[in-house]
Amino acid sequence: MDEQALEALVGEVEQAWNTHDMSRFAACFAADADFVNVRGWWWRGRGEIELTHALLHETMFSDSFMELERAATKDVGAGVVVMHVKWRMVGHERGGPQQTSEPRTGIWSWVIRDREGRLEIVSSHNTDTMVVPSTHPLAGRQA
Repeated sequence: MDEQALEALVGEVEQAWNTHDMSRFAACFAADADFVNVRGWWWRGRGEIELTHALLHETMFSDSFMELERAATKDVGAGVVVMHVKWRMVGHERGGPQQTSEPRTGIWSWVIRDREGRLEIVSSHNTDTMVVPSTHPLAGRQA
């Protein structure tokens, strides 16, 4: 899959978020896309993705700003890739698993397909990144 097109998709999602244009944001997703957010809430289809994000951008994300960085891409089939995107968000109201308004970071996993020359996200799962507690068995290991 074309590297520039993948970077452009990441940039488009970031710009749509930061301008709070949820029609533009939703247009990055397939009509039948799935979106699982950081709290495990599952939205099905571009329309539901747009509707729920529009509501959130009228409320808790109205002043948010997100930076996205492509972290890894893996080809999984003809015209299909899995991409992991690191994100950092500021300016939001209390949210995420920790219910904080402090800056948050996370990883967003996308399954992307090339549909007749246009890239679209068909599946999306978003999660906050949290520090491993010092008492956890994985403490001190790369997570």
